[in-house]
Amino acid sequence: MPSIESLSQFPANTGRCIIRFFDPSRDVDQLQKAADNHNVFRYLNNRFPHPYTSKDAEEWTNLQSYEAQRQRIESAKDENVGLSLCIEIDGLVSGCIVYRFGSDLSQRIVTVGYWFAERVWGKGYATECIRWLVDFVAREEPIAVRIEAGAFAPNIGSRRVLEKSGFVLESVQRAAIAKGKDLVYDRAMMVYLLEDHIECGTVRYVGIKEM
Repeated sequence: MPSIESLSQFPANTGRCIIRFFDPSRDVDQLQKAADNHNVFRYLNNRFPHPYTSKDAEEWTNLQSYEAQRQRIESAKDENVGLSLCIEIDGLVSGCIVYRFGSDLSQRIVTVGYWFAERVWGKGYATECIRWLVDFVAREEPIAVRIEAGAFAPNIGSRRVLEKSGFVLESVQRAAIAKGKDLVYDRAMMVYLLEDHIECGTVRYVGIKEM
């Protein structure tokens, strides 16, 4: 779970992108325009609205503002809290990047999700932001030992972004994604192991070779 102190690092500059909290006072219109796109929606979870309305954008920016996320961290009763952050490129809301901890047996696993406005695809921004997030988790989340992202198998672009960011294809989970009512996809499970955290001596790692 992120510390309150770590929130002071935002906004963060990746070089070409600004990663910050959503601001309900200025992000609603830009978020709605970026998110209301079938090509964006196509490979996102079923909770992501489509069409994406101004009301959806208003609700999201309020839910993911600095104050709202700070309050969730302060009141968290468990450790599976993460962050949802706005990606700003050239002064415009251009996507979102999220990480969350699992619970119970997955308490040391961080799951990453993200989307980018179609107008910025193919320009290296996603790779830049994912690399930043890996560095942030490695630095600020000492209990994390594994970062994972489940990509829709046909989403080659997203898989390449993760590969360029140091993730490896661990497995293909057959028929693991049910998109809407009539589409089923394989999931490509992409994984980044935080080797320094595993080998730091505070945990005992029992891998497959030791079983």
